[in-house]
Amino acid sequence: MGWFGKKNKQEDAIAKADKMMNKGLSGMMMKGFVSKEHRELINQSLDSAKQAQLAGSGSLPLTATATVITITDTGKLINFDPIVVLVLDVTETNGNQYQRTLETLVSKMQIPRVGDRVGLGQNPANPSELIYMGLLSD
Repeated sequence: MGWFGKKNKQEDAIAKADKMMNKGLSGMMMKGFVSKEHRELINQSLDSAKQAQLAGSGSLPLTATATVITITDTGKLINFDPIVVLVLDVTETNGNQYQRTLETLVSKMQIPRVGDRVGLGQNPANPSELIYMGLLSD
């Protein structure tokens, strides 16, 4: 334990950014100085980063696979990784097939292309929502 109760532990950067954006004095100042539209964009980016962190940790099981039909760049970046809109042909593990549009953060090193197979997991916060898990090897 550090001086004056300050802990010397490493805090998760995304959780720290979320806390600075939405809680306490800094959150109140953000509400006062930053427009609602920009705050919503920042929170949307934080949610995308949280989903990417969940997918990258390997703590989510693969609940569906999908084939990329189209990919569109949104022009947004998080840590130099693009946020893209994917139109996917989804096949769940129980055999259900449908088309889904997904806006997600992808690694700049593994941007999917049309025809690639990708893995999808179930969002723990919203079970009806799917999370992009990355490219699948054939």
